[in-house]
Amino acid sequence: MKILFAASEANPIVKVGGIADVVGSLSREIGQAGHDVRIVIPFYGFLKQKNFFKKASFKIALGRQQEKVEIWETSLPGGKRNTTVYLVKSDRYFLEQEAYLPPREFSHLSRFLFFSKAVTEMFEAVDWTPETVHCHDWHTGTIPLFLKIKRKEKKRIKTLFTIHNLLIQGRWNRSQVVNFLDLRENKIPSLMETSGPGGNEFNTMQQAILNADLINAVSPTYAKEIKTDPEYARGLDKAIRQREKDITGILNGIDQNLFNPRTNQDITRNYSFKTIDIKGINKTELQKSAGLEIKGDAPLLAMISRLDTQKGVDLVCRAAGRIVENGGQLVFLGRGEAEYENMLRKIPQDYPGRAAVYLRFDAALAQRIYAGADVFLMPSLFEPCGLTQLIAMRYGTIPLVRKTGGLADTVEDVKIREGGLFRREIKGTGFVFEKYSLSDFLTALDRAFNVYARPDLWRKLQKNAMLQDFSWRKSAKKYLKLYKKLLI
Repeated sequence: MKILFAASEANPIVKVGGIADVVGSLSREIGQAGHDVRIVIPFYGFLKQKNFFKKASFKIALGRQQEKVEIWETSLPGGKRNTTVYLVKSDRYFLEQEAYLPPREFSHLSRFLFFSKAVTEMFEAVDWTPETVHCHDWHTGTIPLFLKIKRKEKKRIKTLFTIHNLLIQGRWNRSQVVNFLDLRENKIPSLMETSGPGGNEFNTMQQAILNADLINAVSPTYAKEIKTDPEYARGLDKAIRQREKDITGILNGIDQNLFNPRTNQDITRNYSFKTIDIKGINKTELQKSAGLEIKGDAPLLAMISRLDTQKGVDLVCRAAGRIVENGGQLVFLGRGEAEYENMLRKIPQDYPGRAAVYLRFDAALAQRIYAGADVFLMPSLFEPCGLTQLIAMRYGTIPLVRKTGGLADTVEDVKIREGGLFRREIKGTGFVFEKYSLSDFLTALDRAFNVYARPDLWRKLQKNAMLQDFSWRKSAKKYLKLYKKLLI
């Protein structure tokens, strides 16, 4: 099969969020299965042209103007063959030094409208046409629309759209978008489907749901949540109901070669589930570098996250006092909304030597935190899949999560069975709570502290977590079934 992954980022060329990891890893896994998989992403202004070469140039009609498009090419190594990557270059739309622009500006959306249109018209120029375009999140949401408009072609290209997160949808004034693209609204049924105040909104996520041939969400539970609960559907419940039979859930995976405590060069000492005690050396080094008290028996809790309403940062901030009172320590890495950054800045001031906060993205530091922490916090309000809990388990860092989305699918709640003085069994891989409330979160924290105080059980729990298989192998097989279904 010939499959094109269309996305806003792909690791390691461009990485801002989890989409990059999914596109980079899943495409490689599909390629290893013997299929011709390629990737297309924007050529952002901050990318260097080293190892890129110019493949083609052409013009597209965007509204009433002709826009120049350049296609550059590079490749991702790995698997049976390298994965070809196309980069869409434009001096008008992708000169900025950021991958994502402020959503209050039309350029935030228009650059991805341009990108999507260019993708649908690049195939003749690169002398390669996919059978399926796999579109990832709102940035590529108009690709199914543009390809449907071109439906007159004898052999139509099919589309699969993956919903990574309905929180951000790519929304703007419909009239402005329609004029920008020079579309005839009365000829395109999906354009008459609008959401938002006044009904005059163009929503790229909505257009993708209405026009893609098949749709999937990034975990089975998240797929169920968006179908059954308007709160999770984020205003798109009508569109989702229309396509309910075409929406499935496939769990994300991680690159287990990249996230491997046995070989990771960013951590102080390598270890495996057989040498789990060495993890303590990484904990000591993390405590030193973070300015925390050097205490091997103090449970070290960590959170690596962007800062927004989704992630449960407010619960962590409100629970910081309880964590410290119980002898724990806290390390946070991430950045985002100013409100949450300000909340987090206060924690090390209130608890010097017991808490450290890094308001930035730092991939190497993240690896050291995974390797050095004892507990990983993800008390999310909602979580389509989540990758960080999978990475944490890989490093023997026990996740504490709310039962939602992919967290419900990947973290099994701890259960202990006492069988006499020397016979204790522990099942599960983490601590799970259900209601999004401080009291439920604190109860889960208390459970984690109680098990941590029993080193024999904690070591067994760490091994349980480290032995989980969250590679892309299983999920890739499910994606292959969807691709084949599209071509029937």
